[in-house]
Amino acid sequence: LEGQFGPEGASLLRSRLEPQEARTMTVTKQASAPVYLFLVGAILFFSACVAGLVVSARPEFWTVERDFVPDGMGAALGGNVDDVLAFDDTWFPQGKTADEVKIDHAGIGAENRKQEDFEPQSGFERWRGAPYWQHYTEMPVEYNLPRARMQAKDVVVATHTTDKDASKLFMASIHKHGLAASVSGVGTWWHSHEDKEMGLKASLLRLPADERHDPLVILADSDDSMFTCDAEEMLSRFEDLDADIVVGTETRCWPPEASHCGDGYKHLEEGVRAGMEVRSELGRVESSGDATHDTKPTTRIWGDAGAIVGRRSALVKLLREFESFLEINPKYKADQGTGVRWGAFYKSCKPFGVDTKAWREAVSARPPRAWIGYDDQMCLNRYLIERSAAKDVRVKLDRDATLVHAVGGTSSQSYATNPKTGRPFWKATSKSPCVWHFNTPAAAEEMRPMIRAYPDAFV
Repeated sequence: LEGQFGPEGASLLRSRLEPQEARTMTVTKQASAPVYLFLVGAILFFSACVAGLVVSARPEFWTVERDFVPDGMGAALGGNVDDVLAFDDTWFPQGKTADEVKIDHAGIGAENRKQEDFEPQSGFERWRGAPYWQHYTEMPVEYNLPRARMQAKDVVVATHTTDKDASKLFMASIHKHGLAASVSGVGTWWHSHEDKEMGLKASLLRLPADERHDPLVILADSDDSMFTCDAEEMLSRFEDLDADIVVGTETRCWPPEASHCGDGYKHLEEGVRAGMEVRSELGRVESSGDATHDTKPTTRIWGDAGAIVGRRSALVKLLREFESFLEINPKYKADQGTGVRWGAFYKSCKPFGVDTKAWREAVSARPPRAWIGYDDQMCLNRYLIERSAAKDVRVKLDRDATLVHAVGGTSSQSYATNPKTGRPFWKATSKSPCVWHFNTPAAAEEMRPMIRAYPDAFV
């Protein structure tokens, strides 16, 4: 039932709100209504609410963000998800905090400074013009372990979030499995996708590493990812795949441009035939009546930017490749912000196979194309297409959930319980992955029901 949850690659990060003080607001005049009707309606509504509080029992299913969970994966088990959540108690800033690097525009006389004239942090020159640098001079990073202990870790999870409390399930999952974690962006404002990319780069550059120690890093979205394995199992599976980078996969091409999708798909297929596909028996659940792995989901071939696993050195090179893809969007550059008020980041990754003329036409289209802004999914797919054209087998696509799995495009009947571990496995391939990315809004709604369905797996 792949694709039923709508377009994949639509990260929840897109839906976050920007700080009110940094945006302007317009009010549209509404049609008037008789005042007495409004008052009567308000009184009736208030009375109904009071009555409900007096006579109603607490809903059977209660979650952190909403009162009622509709029927779905695990909904029948009930329970309060908050009751099982536990977190790492102490986090250790690696350098300055967000408050310490926040720009005082009046204090430095920058109220009218252009967006492109704010200096980015050293090492982030390609990201000049990102609105983040209008508000902060550095990207804050913190660990859930002291730096001395982090130096010895072979596996680290890296993510970006402005508020750890808004990523409770992710944080509870790393605690459950004892995973070392690096989090960027805590305490800052969210601007758009480029914040995440710069944050991940900041984490990678701060991680202790040398020629003798190149830790495995899991880049995962904090809003909609969880884990079901500890560090030892993740490392064992990764090392069995003989790769530098392993990328989760989706069914749909992004951006939906003809040359990018058509020619890109051909290159990806060639890459898979050349050995860029994960091939392993690790994670396989022994034969079960629930398994249907004879119908391998070969339609999953496009990269999932919300779940990437690789050696630190390889991921630093990956992000540098993303930086090399950045092209100036003249439409957005002409609409820059000044001082504290920002416009959109005016650089984005030009899709594979789109020439300069087509790019300019896309930027100037009316209405504008949805993908002309910065989007990590677009950067990743161009990278994967180019690696496929080069037959680079050190980069592999995980299409069967050996290590990484994107939940979007599956249904409540797509999973069953491994009787030996209590973890869920994907019946299409009989594989139980370690990294789960609930990569569509509909899939993310099922995170809490999945926790109740598999109470010993995620948190």
